[in-house]
Amino acid sequence: MTETIKVEVDEELARKFRKKAMEKYGYKRGAIKQALEDLMSSFTSTSPNKPRKVDWSFLEGSLKDSYKGMTSVDLQHSLWQIKLDSHRHKRVS
Repeated sequence: MTETIKVEVDEELARKFRKKAMEKYGYKRGAIKQALEDLMSSFTSTSPNKPRKVDWSFLEGSLKDSYKGMTSVDLQHSLWQIKLDSHRHKRVS
């Protein structure tokens, strides 16, 4: 038995989800359905007291070209500086 669930989501989020679903399940009919079913199954099978296991493998190497030679501490400091600079610009404007 199946059920249809209709929801409205942010357009950008939907675009990113479709792209990831097709990358993982293939560029074929049913990829989005399979991704949603897997997410719903994972979401409903975890107990509230037990943290869910997150697959971070898709992030592997995503920053290596942008931040060559930086340690995690260097990266954190540069991000704090960007945040501080943007805050200063907002106050001046």
